[in-house]
Amino acid sequence: MNELDGIKQFTTVVADSGDIESIRHYHPQDATTNPSLLLKAAGLSQYEHLIDDAIAWGKKKWQDPGTTGGRSV
Repeated sequence: MNELDGIKQFTTVVADSGDIESIRHYHPQDATTNPSLLLKAAGLSQYEHLIDDAIAWGKKKWQDPGTTGGRSV
């Protein structure tokens, strides 16, 4: 058993990273919502498609520019 698996027996393991691949690799129970880490991850080219998908979803969901969501997209 490695150290990470040993720690998982006694506490909740949380990823404090904007690196989605690290999160996939270590399988934490939860992940951070730290805005600076999320912003950093959003700027990485390998995640560009996720941002594009989110924008497309927002535009489809809030087509009325008078809604709060419509004004933010």
